[in-house]
Amino acid sequence: MPAEVVIVFKSTHDVIKAKSELEKACIAHELIPTPKEISSECGMSLRVEKTVLNKVLEILRSKGVRYRDDLL
Repeated sequence: MPAEVVIVFKSTHDVIKAKSELEKACIAHELIPTPKEISSECGMSLRVEKTVLNKVLEILRSKGVRYRDDLL
């Protein structure tokens, strides 16, 4: 089983934008509730395989999507 990473976002708007951009790029992801032990900032997060993390972050940065990079 590949290792997975949870990306926490600054707002619901950001997580929706990220989901849309990852769908356009055909990158597998899963929308999940943000685990309370990680953050209470935004209620939703995305889970991606660690092998695609750099590509995902590149897409998010290029589209101005705000995420919690201190949690990666």
